[in-house]
Amino acid sequence: MYINEARDGRPTRRSWARSGNAMTLVGSTFKTDDEIAAFNRKWLSSNTEYELLDTNCQTYAQELCQFLVGGAFQMPNLPQVGTDAWASGPGATATGTGPIRSARATVGKAGAQWKSLGVEAEGPCAAASASNDIKNGNFGAFSEASVGRAEVKGPLGVRARVEPNLDTGLGVQGGQLKAKVLGFGFSLGAGGIGISTPLGG
Repeated sequence: MYINEARDGRPTRRSWARSGNAMTLVGSTFKTDDEIAAFNRKWLSSNTEYELLDTNCQTYAQELCQFLVGGAFQMPNLPQVGTDAWASGPGATATGTGPIRSARATVGKAGAQWKSLGVEAEGPCAAASASNDIKNGNFGAFSEASVGRAEVKGPLGVRARVEPNLDTGLGVQGGQLKAKVLGFGFSLGAGGIGISTPLGG
């Protein structure tokens, strides 16, 4: 889930989420091993039974990444996340070592999920990334600039969003081939087919 690295003498970690055969860099954190262990103990005591469509590994992964990275985390589509709700204020994350270099900042976001249905809203955000990690399904350069986002998620990974943006980039992210210029673009891969416009997708 995370890889240790050092920054200014303090340990930091990069949080990863796996979707199929690809890995997505979710963000970086300064949480200590003790803080992560405490999160795990609390999560396990609150979620004592595994349920395929509710309390499952995808629910855990989403909640752990939210804990590690805060409001700036950006998860891949996890269609079997159970029941969950989240809200966070301003946040930023950056990583500059290894094959993926990225930075993301947001003024905050909130969302909820029940079984395979979900909603999420986010205020203005900006991000940039460059990667050369073909082994884990990531290669290319991308920039994102959005004035806000409202998204609805449905069964079988179907999603729709309104997001005035100027996203631009070319490459593979999380195993999805993506090409965008000033918000117009497409994505294609194991996660499905997507079409993007400067107003959403």
